[in-house]
Amino acid sequence: MRRVSIGIVFFLLVLFSVSFVYADRGLITVSPEVSVYEPGQKAIVAWNGEQEILILSTDVTSSSETLVLELLPLPSEPDVSAASFRSFEEIQRLIWEEGVNLYRGKSYGEIQAESVEVVFHEEIGTHDITVVRATKAGELVDWIDDFLQSNSVNETVSLGDFEPVVKDYMGRGFRYYVLDLITVTPDERSVDPILYWFRSSFLYYPLVITSPVPGETEITLFLLTEGKVDKDYQPMRKAYYEIPGKNWKPIEFVLSKGDLSKIDLRIGELFEDGAWLTVLKYDGNLSWLTRDLMISEEALNPATTVDVELILPSTLIALCILLGAACTLAGVVCTLLITRSKKETAKTG
Repeated sequence: MRRVSIGIVFFLLVLFSVSFVYADRGLITVSPEVSVYEPGQKAIVAWNGEQEILILSTDVTSSSETLVLELLPLPSEPDVSAASFRSFEEIQRLIWEEGVNLYRGKSYGEIQAESVEVVFHEEIGTHDITVVRATKAGELVDWIDDFLQSNSVNETVSLGDFEPVVKDYMGRGFRYYVLDLITVTPDERSVDPILYWFRSSFLYYPLVITSPVPGETEITLFLLTEGKVDKDYQPMRKAYYEIPGKNWKPIEFVLSKGDLSKIDLRIGELFEDGAWLTVLKYDGNLSWLTRDLMISEEALNPATTVDVELILPSTLIALCILLGAACTLAGVVCTLLITRSKKETAKTG
């Protein structure tokens, strides 16, 4: 059975075999052909009536290695900085997306007027991340279908299987959904992580969203909390240290604020003091993930919250006292030796 490793569940991350195709998608043609990969000069010109942004890309060739001078007249002194070819790729994508919308009888403006709103889009490393706000499950599923077609993504799981799951999330008040497109290769590898920072009245990790996907999975969660997580949260269970000759010990201990900052400075900012680290694991069928991990503040053990009070062991206190006494004695001895030396010098003088 297919095995999927999940570090963090991103919506649709494990559902599709992703490949990026920028040629004709066989759905609707553009005439004359528009392709940012054809040789020649390409420019993006943006003007607001007062200022203009010009992004220019030019392909030049020569029969031998040589220097080439390009001359560009402008009406005023420009600020010059680097641009990215991704700007042209995004233009290309939008052109094809509009083609898909037209094919389905909808314009880009009509798509935007629906209950699905794009609130964030950015490529971060190998991730192409889109965050949308939605209020209706059916329209979100339709929007995702358009999104996949515009990116030439082949579904391996029917989107219809996800509509009941999305309705469940909608009913629980979830309005924001992350779509993370990544390019996967036959070689198994770790994908660059992404950090999401959001408000929530409970510790939350999504599990139900992957339940329609067939196959096995292994999930490892590293929880950082102000109070101690005292119990397992099915289907997750605590991970343990296996100590020879001793009982198994759960992996749970306190990290200092410095430790947290070493993990990530932003995590260090979340906690006024240190935090409890607890490790939860799951290994099994994706269809068994019927509840999300949700832990309220009341569920944490308040008696084991991180205490910032500095408590020194008695042996360490004793050592500090002895060290202080030794330093004082050494100072007295040095003073006596200096005084004696001065007296002997005075007598011989």
